[in-house]
Amino acid sequence: MTEAEKKILKYTNALIFLFLGLAVISSQFSIASSSIGVGGLIILVVFRIIMYRNIHAGDKKIIFLFLIFIAAEVLSSFFAGDVRESFSNISRRISLYIVFFSVIFFIDTEKQLKRFLLVFFIFSAVISSIEIVRFIIDYSPASVIPLSEFRLQYFGYPITNGQIKMMVLLLMIPFIITKENYIISKVYLILLSLPVFITFYLTNARNAVLGLFAGLLIIGALKSRKFLLALLTLTALFLIFAPESMKSRIESITDLQHPSNKARFIMWETGIRIIKDSPFIGFGDVDMNKLYRKYKKPEYHGEGSHMHNNAIQLLVDFGFNGFIAWFMLMLYIFLCQLKIYFRTKQNEFLNLLALISIVSMVALQITGLTEWNFGDAEFAVVFWFNLALAFAAWKIYSSPKAENTSAI
Repeated sequence: MTEAEKKILKYTNALIFLFLGLAVISSQFSIASSSIGVGGLIILVVFRIIMYRNIHAGDKKIIFLFLIFIAAEVLSSFFAGDVRESFSNISRRISLYIVFFSVIFFIDTEKQLKRFLLVFFIFSAVISSIEIVRFIIDYSPASVIPLSEFRLQYFGYPITNGQIKMMVLLLMIPFIITKENYIISKVYLILLSLPVFITFYLTNARNAVLGLFAGLLIIGALKSRKFLLALLTLTALFLIFAPESMKSRIESITDLQHPSNKARFIMWETGIRIIKDSPFIGFGDVDMNKLYRKYKKPEYHGEGSHMHNNAIQLLVDFGFNGFIAWFMLMLYIFLCQLKIYFRTKQNEFLNLLALISIVSMVALQITGLTEWNFGDAEFAVVFWFNLALAFAAWKIYSSPKAENTSAI
């Protein structure tokens, strides 16, 4: 490789890192800038592969499973009621996978990851602080709208915002409860996490609360029994002593008569009826509201926009072929995450990344029980980043020990 080629390679890698940050970090603020990041990543990665080709391919089984799932999406789109619309929608969704592979292919050192995470945390804290100030200005204690229904939504839909902040907190908290300072001092990290946690609560995203709680339980069980005990104690105290206005939204999770819960039950029942009419290849990634209205007239807010459940939505869109392909992909990623976690225990920083990847997968699946978050572009770029951290950790952990690091 000539000096000129080395220089181009260096700048290309730097730009990939920059556009990865734009795609993932700015998703909290602007879908437009995040989309620019994704588009830039695709162009740069294609250029990098064509020009140099010497990239770390990672686990080829994952690539194969992604291709199977993509094939199932394409097959359903061919038979969709609106073929053009379905292909347009799946192309946008497929483009987001570049985030996952960019992390695996192009992050090579702990130093790169630490820098990326530091910028991510600072940016998240700044955005959350702006949201808090705007919330204080807009919400009055004398407001006729109860606090539990006054939802934070300045930079996006509250459920999406809540789930993104859930993922950010799952990134931050493991580094807070460890003895070592891996990113920055834990005091500063706690200060950065506070505005993120406050705005997370103010989104009143109930599924995100469950997802975060499940993730923190796993973190506590695997890394710190003291943290686990503190988490359970604080949760009990909150549910017992917090003002009703603060805890009513969370308590409504178990209220079967809550309008939001009733609407989901109705949508799931309707979704099952839709699935029965095309069980194997689905209806394609088309306008769900139009399809839904053929089976039922919406009665509740948001009813019919999507199925509010990852599994049901995938079955409606891509049938059992697509759902099984997706399930196998998710299962294989999860099993790899577990293997990497148990094999990286000698390096705590990389082990924490594997743990973050695991709890992010758990949180994704839990929140996906009541929301179509797998198809939410803003959220997707963050969860694909988090899921990829285990594989980046394994690449870094194993690279000094063996030339071939593709096998997990």
